[in-house]
Amino acid sequence: MTVELTLMKVSRAVVDGVSVKSECLILAPVTLQVNLARNLSSAWYKGHPDVEISGKLCNFSILLSQGDYRTLMLMLSENLQEGTEDPSRPDQVKDAVIEASEAVLLGSGQYLHPSSAERGFKSDSLKPEQQTVAKASTHPAVYTTLKANFVIERIELELFTGESDLSGSCGLREGSKSLAKLQFHVVTIMADMRSDQSMTAVVSLSTCHLNDSRPSRQAGITRLISQSKNMNDKSNMANLKYEQDSRLNKNLTMEVNGLYVLVCLEHLMKLSDFFVKGLPETKPQAASEDTYKQDASPSTEGVPQMPPSTGSVGEMKIEFSLNHPEVVLVEDAMKPNPNTLVLDLQLDFMMTSSPTLQTMNGAIKGLSVVSCIHQPDGKDPGRTQILSPLNIRLKSKAPVGKTQFIEVSLSDFIFTVSASSLRIITSTLSSLSVQEEVSTEDELSKIPKDLWTVKPTKDFQFWFLKHSETVGIRAEGSGISKETPRSEKFKPPASTDGAFQDQQLVLKSSRIIVKLMGGVDKRTIPFIIAELNLSNVDVRDWSSKLSASCQMALEVAYFNEKLAAWEPLIEPAELGDQKDRPWQLNVKVMQNPQIVSDGEMSDSETSAVAPPLRSIAIVSSDILEVTVTKTALDVFQSLGKSFSEAYHLTESLSSVREDLEAPYLLKNESGIYITVRLGDEFKFPPKSDGTLTLNPGQSIQLFDRSKVPEKSIVGLENIYNDSLTDLKAKIIFMMFEDLGERRTLRIMKAEKRSYSLTPRTGAPWQVIAQLDTVYGCKIITLRSAVQVHNTLPFPVEIYYKLSNDAMARCGQVEPSDTISLPCDAVYAESNEVYLKPVENNGSGSYSETEDGCYWKDLSKEFIQRLECQSSNGEKPALYIVSKVTVENVYHEDTAEFSARTYLINLLPTVIFRNLLPLPVVCKIEETSFMVTIEPGEKAPLLSANPDASAVAVTLFYQSSDWTGRHWIESKPSTLTVLTFDSIINGDRATLDLSLHAETSSGCLQLSLHSPYWMINKTGHDLKYKAGDDYVVEHRADGDEPVFFLYKKSSSAAAKKASLKLEEYNWSEKFSLDTVGSVGSIACQCNGQSSTVGVKIELSSTGLTKIITFTPYFVVANESKLGINFKEYLPGTVWNKVPPGESVAFWPVQTGAEKQMVACIVDTALETVPFLITESHTTFLQLYHDFGGINVECQVMEGLVTITFQHYHPGFTSVLLVNHTHSHAIDYHQVYREETSLSLCAGQSAFYTWQDPCIDRELIWSCGKEKGHKDELIKDGKGEFFVDDGDNKLYWISFLDGMQRILLFTDDSAVRDFLQKTGSMETIDQEIVLSLQGFGVSLVNNLIPKEVAYFAIRNSGVIWEQKKRKRFRAVKTKYNGVLENGYQDYLTEIAASSKSPGRKQLDVKLEADYGSDPMALFKPKEVKIRRSFEYGIWLQYRTSQHQTQLHLKIHRLQLDNQLTGAVFPTVLAPVPPPKSVAADSVPKPFTELCVMIQKSEHSDVKQFKYCKLLVQAMAVKVDQGFLNAIISLFSSGAADEAQQLVAFRQECNLVNRSLTLSTSSTSASNIKHFYDILHFSPLKVHLSFSLYGGDEVDGEQKPQIQWNIMNLFLQSVGIVLTDIQDVVFKLAFFERNYTFYSQSQLNQEIIRHYSQQAIKQMYVLVLGLDVLGNPFGLIRGLGEGIEDLFYEPYQGLIQGPEEFAEGLAIGVKSLFGHAVGGAAGAMSRITGTLGKGIATLTLDEEYQKKRREALNKRPADLKEGLARGGKGLVMGVVHGVTGVVTQPMEGAKKEGVGGFFKGVGKGLVGVFTRPVSGVVDFASSSFEGIRRVADLSDEVQRLRPIRFINPDGIIRPFRLREAEGHQILLEVEKGRFASDLYLGHVAASGNVRHIFLATDKRVIFTTRGDILGHWDSEWEYPWSLLREAPSLSPKGIQVILKEKQKKLFGSGSIGKAVAILEKDRREAEALISRMRIAFQASVSHIIVGKS
Repeated sequence: MTVELTLMKVSRAVVDGVSVKSECLILAPVTLQVNLARNLSSAWYKGHPDVEISGKLCNFSILLSQGDYRTLMLMLSENLQEGTEDPSRPDQVKDAVIEASEAVLLGSGQYLHPSSAERGFKSDSLKPEQQTVAKASTHPAVYTTLKANFVIERIELELFTGESDLSGSCGLREGSKSLAKLQFHVVTIMADMRSDQSMTAVVSLSTCHLNDSRPSRQAGITRLISQSKNMNDKSNMANLKYEQDSRLNKNLTMEVNGLYVLVCLEHLMKLSDFFVKGLPETKPQAASEDTYKQDASPSTEGVPQMPPSTGSVGEMKIEFSLNHPEVVLVEDAMKPNPNTLVLDLQLDFMMTSSPTLQTMNGAIKGLSVVSCIHQPDGKDPGRTQILSPLNIRLKSKAPVGKTQFIEVSLSDFIFTVSASSLRIITSTLSSLSVQEEVSTEDELSKIPKDLWTVKPTKDFQFWFLKHSETVGIRAEGSGISKETPRSEKFKPPASTDGAFQDQQLVLKSSRIIVKLMGGVDKRTIPFIIAELNLSNVDVRDWSSKLSASCQMALEVAYFNEKLAAWEPLIEPAELGDQKDRPWQLNVKVMQNPQIVSDGEMSDSETSAVAPPLRSIAIVSSDILEVTVTKTALDVFQSLGKSFSEAYHLTESLSSVREDLEAPYLLKNESGIYITVRLGDEFKFPPKSDGTLTLNPGQSIQLFDRSKVPEKSIVGLENIYNDSLTDLKAKIIFMMFEDLGERRTLRIMKAEKRSYSLTPRTGAPWQVIAQLDTVYGCKIITLRSAVQVHNTLPFPVEIYYKLSNDAMARCGQVEPSDTISLPCDAVYAESNEVYLKPVENNGSGSYSETEDGCYWKDLSKEFIQRLECQSSNGEKPALYIVSKVTVENVYHEDTAEFSARTYLINLLPTVIFRNLLPLPVVCKIEETSFMVTIEPGEKAPLLSANPDASAVAVTLFYQSSDWTGRHWIESKPSTLTVLTFDSIINGDRATLDLSLHAETSSGCLQLSLHSPYWMINKTGHDLKYKAGDDYVVEHRADGDEPVFFLYKKSSSAAAKKASLKLEEYNWSEKFSLDTVGSVGSIACQCNGQSSTVGVKIELSSTGLTKIITFTPYFVVANESKLGINFKEYLPGTVWNKVPPGESVAFWPVQTGAEKQMVACIVDTALETVPFLITESHTTFLQLYHDFGGINVECQVMEGLVTITFQHYHPGFTSVLLVNHTHSHAIDYHQVYREETSLSLCAGQSAFYTWQDPCIDRELIWSCGKEKGHKDELIKDGKGEFFVDDGDNKLYWISFLDGMQRILLFTDDSAVRDFLQKTGSMETIDQEIVLSLQGFGVSLVNNLIPKEVAYFAIRNSGVIWEQKKRKRFRAVKTKYNGVLENGYQDYLTEIAASSKSPGRKQLDVKLEADYGSDPMALFKPKEVKIRRSFEYGIWLQYRTSQHQTQLHLKIHRLQLDNQLTGAVFPTVLAPVPPPKSVAADSVPKPFTELCVMIQKSEHSDVKQFKYCKLLVQAMAVKVDQGFLNAIISLFSSGAADEAQQLVAFRQECNLVNRSLTLSTSSTSASNIKHFYDILHFSPLKVHLSFSLYGGDEVDGEQKPQIQWNIMNLFLQSVGIVLTDIQDVVFKLAFFERNYTFYSQSQLNQEIIRHYSQQAIKQMYVLVLGLDVLGNPFGLIRGLGEGIEDLFYEPYQGLIQGPEEFAEGLAIGVKSLFGHAVGGAAGAMSRITGTLGKGIATLTLDEEYQKKRREALNKRPADLKEGLARGGKGLVMGVVHGVTGVVTQPMEGAKKEGVGGFFKGVGKGLVGVFTRPVSGVVDFASSSFEGIRRVADLSDEVQRLRPIRFINPDGIIRPFRLREAEGHQILLEVEKGRFASDLYLGHVAASGNVRHIFLATDKRVIFTTRGDILGHWDSEWEYPWSLLREAPSLSPKGIQVILKEKQKKLFGSGSIGKAVAILEKDRREAEALISRMRIAFQASVSHIIVGKS
C-alpha cells in the first residue's frame, strides 16, 4: 500500500468569518510518500517481515518568524491545557494507585491485572506468543517482525526576526529580517525488529549546515556549522546505531565525524533571544490550597508494592566517538580572514553497565588549541600552539556494594597565553556586554503613584511571608504540626544503601605549565613560565562524606632577555644541604557531618558550635619567597600593556619592525667592509658556504641550523643552575681584509665588546660588537666606538676634517635618532667631528660649527657649547650643546671593562617650558628667532646663548597683552621672579610670575609658572590680599585662573592671604601652602556671615599650587525632575536646580542650624523643613504622583552638598507590615503624638519622618505594649503579649535591600524563618589559608644590588592553655618562662635519656613537659601546648546568607638591604611597653574581621561587623633608600606625554563646572549597610635621614630624586633635615548603622586619615636633628608617668602580688624612658655636631666610613665606649697621616690639581679629624647609655644582603652565600670588597673563625669579642700558593711556594684549617671552586663562580 501526500503546506492566516483575509506560509508545499507492506501469511511464512515500512521526503522547508513561533507556542499551550484531568483529585489518585498495585507479573516485564485471575484466567487463553513467554519455550527460528526504512533528503529551517507581514492578502517576510538558515542533508532512518526481542536501529546524517543569513553579515563569515573539509566526503557527519540481542543486552554506538563549529556568541545570543523572547507570556497563577495539599507525595502505606522483575535485564553498553571536531573561536566574524582559535581533539568513551558491575573507559587524545588566521580556501595559515596536545584517560570500576575506583591520568598541561589569543577571546565576549539604556520616562514610571496609601499586605507579595503561607497551607491540609520538631532540623546525610560502599578517585597528573608570551605578531617568546606540580591527589567518598587531599608545588620564573637567562619570581624552598625543591602547598577538603540537636541547645547555639558542612584547608610550611627585579618590572609592564590593549581591544603602539622574522640580524655600521664566516650553529644562506661580505650599511638575517628543542623552555628543572658559562655560544668569524685582521665573535647575551684593530698606519681602531635583544631576536651591530644622538628638532649633518683640513661629510642624524660614525671619520687625525644644521626643506643655510666635538681619551662626561652661523647672514646663529658620555665595555673576549665607547648627545642650550594655562610667545632679543609655546608644552630656544642673550616673553591674560624680559644666565638661581608689564586703561600694570631654572647635561630648562592658581567657582567677585597693599581682583565671570605671587619682601611667616567676598569684610589670614588641606573661610558683614570653601592642591609639576574657591553650600540635583528650593524663612524666593546640575547656595540664616524646604518644579506641594548643617539622608514626603524628594546632606570641612533625588525603592524611612490576624498598630514620631497613625491587621504602609529636624525615633504601641521606641537604624527583634491571655506577637526589624522593614506577626514560623536567614544558620563552606611566611626581595639588577626585603613571618613560639574546650594564648610574661623551661628540658633529654618532665619554673609556675599532653600545675592545673601562629592566616566562611572573613598578619617587616644604610630596618611593628605586654596575649600586627549578611532577594549587602586593627609601627627611612626605590620603580626618562596629559587635565579645572568641581558620590550608586565599621587608630614613629645607602659620585650632596617634593619644599621655604622618632597619632575611623557606597566609603576613609596627617605635620618641627629631638625626650617622660599610673591599676584587679610587681615594672619603666630619652637627645646632638665637623674634612671616603660606623648601634655601654675610644684614637692617627696620604691619593685621581687639593684636605684634617673623633666618642657613649636604659630589643634585618654573581644573573637566594659575602665585605673594613666571593667554611665549627675563598686569595678571619669586627689573621693570594688548597682528614691544607718568615720563630710553609665532619660536604664543594679559581689565576683568565 502506498500513501502519498501531495503539496501539503501549513500557513498562518487571518480569517474573517469563513474567508482567509491574509496568509503567510510556514511549511512550504511538500510531497510525502509512504510505502506499507504487510505479510498476510506471517503465521507460516517467515521469509518476509510481518510489516515493512519505507518512505521518502524530498524537501521539508519551514519559514518561521518570531511572531509565527510565538503564535504556534501559544496555540500549543492553550490546546494542551484543554481537557486535562486534575491529578490532585483523591479518587483519581486512589484509582491510579490501586490500578498499579493490582498488576500481576506475567514475565519479561508484562503484567496482568488480578481481576483476570479472579475471572478464571488460564494460560491457554493467552495469545500464542504470550503462551510462549509464559511457558518459557523458544521458537526454533528467528524471523523479522518489523522492517522500516525512511529517507529525508533535505530539511530546511529559516528564521526571521520580528513579526510576519499579514497586512496584505499574501503575507510576506522581509529578507532583511532573515536571521539564520539551518539545513540537514540526507537523514536516513532504518530499523529491524525480530521475533526473539532483538532489534537493530540505525540513524545517519550526511551533513548539516547552519548559516548566518543576516544581510549585514554577508561580507564576513556566514557558515557557522558544517562538515570539516579535512574529512572524507563519503563519510556521514553523524551515525547512531542501537542493537539489542535476545538476552536483552543492549549496545548503543554513536559516532560524530568532522564537525566544524564556528563559535559566534553574538549570533548565538540572537538565536537564544528568538526562542526565549518568542515564548508567549504566561499569567502567574496563585497557589491554591489544593496545590499545597498535594505538594508532598501521596502516602503508599498499606498499598501493595509492585514486585521487582525476576527476568534478566541484560547488559547495557554505550560507545561514543567524536572524531576530530573543529571548534573555531573567531575574533571578528565580519572580516573574511580574522584571527581564530581552533580546538581539536579525539574523544572515545565506553561505558558498560550490568546489575553487578559498572565500568567506564574514556580517552581524550590530542586535545589542543591553536591560533591561526581563518582561511576559507583551506590553505594552511600557519598555526601557533596555545594548548599543547593533551591526553586524558579515564578508568572507572564500580562493583555494586564494593569500592568504586576512578583513575584519571593527564599528560603535561602546557598552556600558552599571548595578547593575540586574549584579543580573540575578548572580542568574542565583547558582543555580550551590550547594556540597555533606561530612559527618564521608564525610570519615573517605576515610582508608585499611591506610595503613601495603606495597602493590603498580600498586594506586596513579600518573599518573607511566602514561607508562612506555604507552611500554613500544608499544615491545614495535611494535619502536620506548624512547629517542626528540633530533631528534624538537623538530619544526617541520606543513606546510600544499595550504592557503592566506598569511593576513591586517584588523579595522575604530570605538570601544569602556563607560559605568558610577549612580542608582536609571530615574534613571540615566553617571558613568564609558571609550573605547578600536583601530587598525592586522593579523593574519597564524594557522594557521602567527601574527603580529598593533594600537594601542589609551584615555581615561577621570568626570562631576562638581555642576559638570555631565566630568573626566579617565586623562588624554590632552600633546604640547606639537601636539593632545593619548589614551594609547596597542601590542600585538604573534608565534608563534615551535620550536628543533630539534642534538644538541650537552642538552634542558634547548635549553629554556632556546628562545624561547617565543608572545610577546605590550604597550608604551606614553606616561606613564599618572591624576587622582583627591575627587569622583571619591565617585563610586567610590557606584558601588562599588551594584554591591556588586547582586553580593551585597542590598537598596539609597538614600533617593532614587521619584516624582522629571523632570530638573528647582523648589521654593519662600522663604515668598513667586513667578511664574516658563520659558525656551524647557523643555517647557511642559499648558494653559500657560510662566508658573507657585509658592505657598510648592509644587514642580513640569520637562522639557526636546527630548531631549538621545545623541552628547553617547557619546564623549570635545573633552570637556575645554568650560568652563561654553561651556555654554548654561537660563533661568527669576522675578517677585516682591508686591515688584515681577524676576530671571533661569540653571541650569548646582550652586551657590548670592543675589538682592537691595527691599521697599516695610524693609531689602533676599535670596532664595537653590540648585541641587543628585541622579542627574542638578537640584533648584532658592528660599529665604531662613537655614536651621535640628536635631540634637536632638525636634522644635523656630521663632518670631519681630512688631512688637508678639508671637510668631509660622514652622515646625517635625524631628530630623536642615533647614528654610528664610520671608523675612518672617528680615527681621522683631528679626532673631532663638526656639526651642520639642516633646514626642514633640505637646504643648507648654515655653515659647520667653528669648533669640533672632541671625544678622544675622555674618561668622564664632557660638555661644550658650539655655535653655528648662518652662511648668508640672514638667519640668527644657532647654539648647540654637545655632551659626550663615556661607557666602559668588555675588551674582546675578557671580562675586563677596559674599553670605552662614546655617545655625543646634541642638545639645545635653552629649553623653555610653558606651565601656564595659556599660550606664550618667546623671542630672543636682537634676533629674528620667535616661537609660540602652547600650555604644558616646551620648545628649544635655538638662538639663545646663555650669558649673552635675553628672551622676551609675551602672553595674553585678562584681555590684555603682557610682556616680560629675562636675561639668560648659565648659572641662574633656581627660582626667580619674572615681572610682566601691560597698559590697562592708560595705566601701567605689572604682573609677577615665577621662573624655575634647572640645568641638566649642559642644557638649561626654564619653566614659566605661577606659584598659585586662584580658581573662582563661587559665582561672586573675589579679592585676594597679601600683606597690607597687594590686592588682586578675581571676577566671577572669568574663564581663566588668577595668577598670584607673594612679593619678594614677604617672609615665610608672612606668606598668608586674606579673602574678600564682594561687599563683605576681609577674612582672617590663611596659608596657601598647606597642600592637600580642605577648609572654609568666613567673611563677615553687618552681622551676617558668608562661608567660602577652599581646596588646595599641588600640580603635577610641583611648581604650582591650585587653590579652588567654591560656595560652602552647593545644591545638586541627581533626579530626573527639576527641583526648587529655598531657605525656611519668610519672604525668601525659590531657586531652581535643573536635573543633573549643581548650583551655589548662599543662606542668609545666621543661626548654627539652617533649614531648607524644597518642591518639584510645576507642583504646589513643598516639603517640611530639613536641616542643611548636619549630615543626614531623609526622604521628604509629598502627596502627589512622585511621592516625595530624597535629600542627602554631606557636611565636610570645606563643603556642604545638598543632593536631591527622586524616589527609589528603599528611600523611605520604614515599611511597616502588620501580619497579624486582628491587632492594630499605632505609631508616630517622638514628640508628634498629634500625628499618630494606625495600621490595621493585614495592612502595610510606608512611613517617613514627619519632622526631620527633631529626634528620629518611632513610637509604636500594640495591646499591652505601649510606647516602644525604635530609631529604625539597626536590626532588632522582640515579643510581647497583647492581652492577659496567651496571644503573643513578634516584631522584627530588618533590611530588605535598602528598605528598613518593621514587621509585626503572630506567626512564629515567619520569625524563625527570618532569624534563620541571619546569624543562626550553619556555615556551608570554610576555607582556611595558612602560610608560614611571605617575602619579597626587590633587586635592581642593572646595578646590580638588592634594595629592600619585605617579609611577613610567623608569630614565633606561643604557649597556650586550654579554656572551655579551646586553647588560648598565655600572657606574655608566662610565655617566655615556659619556653625557657622547655628548652632546658630538651637539653637535659639530649644529654641523658632520662629527665624529670615536671619543673618548678618560678614561684608562680610549675609545668610538666613529660606528660602527654603537657600540663601546667601552677597557678592552676590546665592542659598546655606549644604552638605558633602562621605569618598569614585567612579564614573565609560562607553560608546561604552570610560571608565571614578573618585575616591575621603577624610579623611584618621591611628591611633596607643597601650597604651603608642609616636604618637597616625601614618598617617594623613597635612592641607595646613591657608593662602592657606582660599582662596581654600576643597580638598580630594586622587583624581584619568582616561579617557580611546577604540576601538572594537583593544586591545590597549588610556588613554586620567590620573591624581592622593595626598595631603601632616604626618607619625609618634614609635618603639613599628612597633614591634606590625610586630608581627601581622609575622607567628611566620621564614620559613627557603623560606629563602633558596631567597638565592639561589641571588646565581643565578652570573650565570645569560647579557640578564636577563639587561632585561627590551619592545614593544613586549601589550602597551597602554598615552596622559596625571600625578602623583602629594609626600610630607611626617616623625617622628620616638625609644620608644612607651607597655613596654618590663626587662631592655632590645627595638629593631626593623626587623633584616634585624638592620643588614643593623649596617653594614653601622649608629646609629638610634629619628627623628622629617623631610620632604621628591618627584617630580611629568609625561609622555605625549607615549606608555607604564603595566610592563614598573610600572618600571618607582617605579624607579622615589624610586630613589628620596633614594637621600633624607640625611635629616635624620638633623632630629636627639639630635640636636633638626634644620632642622625643618629652614623650619619653610622658610614657614613663603613664606607665607608673597605668600598670599598678592593672595589677590591682589581679591581686596584691601582681600590684607590687606592676609597681616595680612601672618604676623601672620611668627610669628607662627618662634616662633613655635624655641620653638619646645628647647622642643626637653630639652626632649632629660630629657630622658637621666631619663635613669640614672635605673627605668623602672618611665621611662614608664614619657614617657606616655610627650606623652600627652599640649593643651596650661597653661596646659604645669601645667604639668611641677607637674612633677617637683613629681620628688622631688619620689626622696626622692624612697630611701625606691625601696629596698622594689626589694626584692618582686628578693629577697635579688633585695633589694640591689633597694638601688642603690633609692640613684641614689635622685639626678636624681628632675633634670629630672626640665628638663621635661622646655620641657613641651616649648611645650605649641609651641602649642600657632601653627596654626593647633592637630590630635586626631578617636576612643578610643577597649575593649576586658578577654575570648579573639573579639566582635563588642562598643564605650561606649571603652570610659569607657579608663577612667578606666586613673583613678589614672592606679591604677585600672588590674580590669575588667563592665560599666559606667555619674552622672547627666555630662561627667566629671563618676560612674564606675568593677569586684572588684565601683568607682566615676572626670576629672580635668587643667591637665585633672581622679581622684577617692571614691571607694569601693565589700567586703565593704552590698548588690549589686540598682537603685532608684533618681539614683544609694551604701549601705556600716559599716559607713565610716571622719576626720571632722560623715560620711555616703552609696553613691548616680544621673542619668538622658536619661541614665536610661544604668544604668539598669549596675545594672544587678554589681549584678552578687557582687554575684560572695561573692561566690569567678571570672566571666567576661556577
